[in-house]
Parts: sequence; structure tokens; C-alpha cells
Amino acid sequence: MNHMRKGLFCIVFLMVAALTLVAQPKLQWKSVAPGIWSLKVGQPDKFDFYSVAAVTPKTGALSAMPGVNFPITETEITAEIIDHKTYLHFPLEAAERIFGLGLNFKTVEQRGRIMRLHMDHYGGVDNGRNHAPVPFYLSSKGYGVLINAARYIDVWVGTAVRKDSKNPPVIRDRNTDKNWEANPPSDNIEMVVPAEGVEIIVFGGPTMLDAVRRYNLFNGGGCLPPKWGLGFWHRTPTLYNEQDVLNEVQQYAAHKFPLTVIGLEPGWQTRSYPCTYEW
Repeated sequence: MNHMRKGLFCIVFLMVAALTLVAQPKLQWKSVAPGIWSLKVGQPDKFDFYSVAAVTPKTGALSAMPGVNFPITETEITAEIIDHKTYLHFPLEAAERIFGLGLNFKTVEQRGRIMRLHMDHYGGVDNGRNHAPVPFYLSSKGYGVLINAARYIDVWVGTAVRKDSKNPPVIRDRNTDKNWEANPPSDNIEMVVPAEGVEIIVFGGPTMLDAVRRYNLFNGGGCLPPKWGLGFWHRTPTLYNEQDVLNEVQQYAAHKFPLTVIGLEPGWQTRSYPCTYEW
């Protein structure tokens, strides 16, 4: 019986070891453009942002930018594939600020937030569910990170404290220590991608503006929007008819308020939510 138990233990141990090796792939970063690096973990989806957009990077403009080294300590970036999901870990310094992750109406900096990047009607809370979620974040340290996956992605921006943290928070007694915190500071960004692999793209700086420039040029570049696109936009209530909208425009003019674009809600359509696009 003891020999059988030892045998079963060895089998289980080897299985766990094998799973561990599969779950922790070796990370091999590849330079894909000046100041831009790509890492493919596991088996990324064939359907992603770049396979659909088919954009051509502006390599000439990227080459004209100043050279830069890989902006993150490579050993502090980890990836694990467990139960058909990819778990990503990125380092975060104490004073580092994080921006981006798509359209947000009430926040600019995203550190301390838990988000699910999900294309949806905005519900009044900056939790990742909005009209334009984008799995790209920009660091105040002067670099950007893009997760090239067309998936709902869960993101913990400096909110998850890991057991193996190199800067663990001080353990305090909630009952006796007035400095106890419900959300102690975290030194990482955690993500979960519901796929058996993913591509990560890092954009170097050295400044935040440089990182955004590289992001823009790698995605085909772009031009300055027209003046009307930069003006003041106003969206009328859902059930406004033609005369209601014209009255609204006249009120703006009467009060000398700037107005460049009027947005019409789906009440003008034959069906609203889901919309018909028939006016």
C-alpha cells in the first residue's frame, strides 16, 4: 500500500510539473520596428486587431525617431496559460501612473481600477464597459503596452497584491492598527485574456509622447482630424423630433455657445436598441 501511495504521489508530482512547464512559457521578445517589441505567448488567436485592420507601419518615420532600449525589466513580465486562459503580469512602480485602456468618461488615470474591457453601452461607471475599449495602456515612465487580442480582457491596474511581490505591503491588524488599508498598494498590473495565447506589443519612449507616436506610426499613422471633429459636440435626447433639434440649435446660437456637431439618438430610427438604421 505504501509503495502504491508513493507511486501515485510521483505520478501526480510529474503531472503538476508538466502542467507548470506548459503554463510558464519562455518569453522571447522580438524587435518588430525601431523602439517596438512583440512577444507571442502560447497560440494567439488568428483573428486579432492587426489581422483585421491590415495596416502598414510607417517604418521610415519610426526609424527617424531616437533609439530606445526595452523600457521594462523583462524578467518582471510573466505569462501563464492555465485552463485555456492567459494570465499576464507587468511590473508597476510606486509612483508610476497609468493612462488609457480605451474611452473613459470620468477618469483619466486608471491606477487602482478593476476593469473588464467590453464593447457595450456606457453604464455611467468607468469599468471598461464602453463604446470603445482599447487594451492599450500608457505609463508615466514613458512606454506603452498593447494586448493584441480581440477578447474581453480583465485588468487589475495596481489593485492585486501578489504573494510573491518584491514590494509587499506591511501586514497590519484591522482591529488594532488605524493605518490598516482595505486596498494596500500593489506593484503590478494583472490581466486575464480568455484565450490559449496572446501577442503583447511594447512601445518605447523615452517620453509618453514618444510612446504614443510609435503606437500611432506602427498602426499606420494618421492625419490631423478636421476642425469640425475637434469642435464641440452635442447629443440630443432620444425622443427629439426634427423641430426639437432645430430649436436646440437655435438656443445655442442665441446664447453664443459653440456648437459644431449635433448627434441624433436612435429615437429617430424605426427601432431603438437594437437599432435598425432605418430613419
